[in-house]
Amino acid sequence: MALPTKSALIPNIQRDADARGGILSIVDEPVKNVSIISCTAGAIRSNHYHHTDWHLMYVLEGQIDYFFRDLKTSELEYIRVKKGDNIFTPAKELHATYFPVPTVLIVSSKNPRDQATYERDTVREVLIDAGNLKDMLARYS
Repeated sequence: MALPTKSALIPNIQRDADARGGILSIVDEPVKNVSIISCTAGAIRSNHYHHTDWHLMYVLEGQIDYFFRDLKTSELEYIRVKKGDNIFTPAKELHATYFPVPTVLIVSSKNPRDQATYERDTVREVLIDAGNLKDMLARYS
């Protein structure tokens, strides 16, 4: 499957299931980093875009209110990401995340996650914050 050109939920692939259990594939792309990220209820994260990096975020527990916008447009989009969902974020797309409940994610990234590499590739721009969150949720969710 080719990766999408904008943020989207990605189907997980049930590879195998038998009496021992099952195998669910959540990433079928070459990656340089896999992280487990925990988020407290009420946390806002991201508010940035990447020049070259992309990532897949698989929700182990919790929920994400995910806002995104292509850098070429002003059209804001929204996806509610639930436990068991996997969302893809491409390069050059501003994205921000709000966690209404405690949430744990597995994040797989194209680029290494060391601080120097991450900072060179990341541009911070506020999309959501405490001042506009309530209005954004009312408008988009």
